[in-house]
Amino acid sequence: MGQQNRRQFLKQLGLASGAVITAPHLMGVVHAAGVSGENRLRQEIKHVVVIFQENRSFDHYFGTFQPKNGQQVINLLDAQGQIDRHFLGLQKNPAGIAYDDLPLPIDIPGFQNVQLPNQPFHMAPYIPAKGNVHWDPKHRFFRMMAEIHNGKMDRFVALAGGSKTHLSRDEFKKMSPEQIAFDLARPSGPVLGHYTGKDLPFYHRVAHQYTLFDHFYQAMSGGSTGNALYLVAARSCVYPNAPKDACAPFDPKEAGVEHAFFDLPYDYKKIMVNDLPPVQGPTNADDVKALKISPPPEAQTYDNIGDRLDDAKVSWAWYNENWDQVKPWALKTAFGPGDGSAVIDTGQLYVAHHNPFQYYPRWPEYVKAGHIRDSDDFLADAHGGKLPGVSFIKASAVHDEHPANCAPVYGMEWVEKLVRAVAGGPAWNKTAIFVTYDEGGGFWDSLPPEVVDDYGFGTRIPALLISPWARQGLVDHHMASTASILKFIETCFGLQALNHRDREAYDMMGAFDWDQKPKSFSV
Repeated sequence: MGQQNRRQFLKQLGLASGAVITAPHLMGVVHAAGVSGENRLRQEIKHVVVIFQENRSFDHYFGTFQPKNGQQVINLLDAQGQIDRHFLGLQKNPAGIAYDDLPLPIDIPGFQNVQLPNQPFHMAPYIPAKGNVHWDPKHRFFRMMAEIHNGKMDRFVALAGGSKTHLSRDEFKKMSPEQIAFDLARPSGPVLGHYTGKDLPFYHRVAHQYTLFDHFYQAMSGGSTGNALYLVAARSCVYPNAPKDACAPFDPKEAGVEHAFFDLPYDYKKIMVNDLPPVQGPTNADDVKALKISPPPEAQTYDNIGDRLDDAKVSWAWYNENWDQVKPWALKTAFGPGDGSAVIDTGQLYVAHHNPFQYYPRWPEYVKAGHIRDSDDFLADAHGGKLPGVSFIKASAVHDEHPANCAPVYGMEWVEKLVRAVAGGPAWNKTAIFVTYDEGGGFWDSLPPEVVDDYGFGTRIPALLISPWARQGLVDHHMASTASILKFIETCFGLQALNHRDREAYDMMGAFDWDQKPKSFSV
């Protein structure tokens, strides 16, 4: 759609000023009369499956998606199916000067002797969807806020790379935001790259056949750990006694430093805003010092969704690829002596900071109760009709789609195997599968996120619903986030919300049609 049409469409949806959509009829979503929707949900859905992949933005995967049946989608394209002119020349350096051509990493073979204009481009000719290179855009908490730039979305290239230099408080206070950005960041143009339906055929076929959410955001600005924690608790961890040197010295907003970013793990409230490894169970740490400032499990005194499901006698499991290979370290801690330590070199077998349940004091109970299982167990449970009420599924680095670890296609093929296992099993007609991502990974997206509190939202990310009850070919425009997954689980099983984030989240119900005949899997 053209830029004017795009603005009109956003305004119609209540998004021109960041408002939450409250009129589902605008999107072709018709709710069942009365309150029968929740009753039908509880009658028809007995299994919720959440496949949680890594580090891709919505436009990076669905920027050129063109829905059928008269649906509209907010992505890169105008009404003529071309890149919207609004995005040409959008990216600027920290001083606000637009790049003429994109700065490119010449150490990646595909970008050697290449010149690209400052606009979104097809990524596959340079980094194929089946290829993987040692390139990973930066995506930490304050940096991502700076990339979003108060909704202008024009600093993703400028802040895509950079060192982990730590500024002292005195140095930081003396520098302007532009000086900080120039000092710490290295521009990298490939964050504007996008893949197409030919590159990612399974994901695009699923989007046509089932439901695609085009206003679904990562819950928290920044990286993996915080967003994994939001998936199960709608909040990040706290460390009341975090050492001063591990905490941001002040609230950048209050200090008037609009684009402040640095890599300290905690904010001034002692909330963890950047990745740290868990101290329990199989854990990895490039720097053992990181373990010494990790959030202590005993400080996490609040419930997560596993606790709520246990209280309600609803079965659940976190299925992790290669769990059986690291399970011998499950009940150890990082600070045990010698072989008693949980710090192991797992390589690409297991990424500890992607498993949020390891941060809670009940972790040993979760392990002993059989809530932590291997992804091979998921395949067997799906085939054998033994799926629990709620399944979370996490890949290892080789299948999670995280740049520099996994090419998109190999993660997509892993997801397809999981989906087909459910679709071919006896529980298909009673299952809702959500496929989404922890965060955008530093890849650019065209749609500014809603600011709901000091921690989010972050970048818009892909999210799909696959279910025999999903509306066919729907693009659901409701404002949603990772907490919407929690809201759906809570709605399905009659659970109380964990906090304001999931309480106020969209419940995903507009994506279901309880009047249709349940469809067999046909992708």
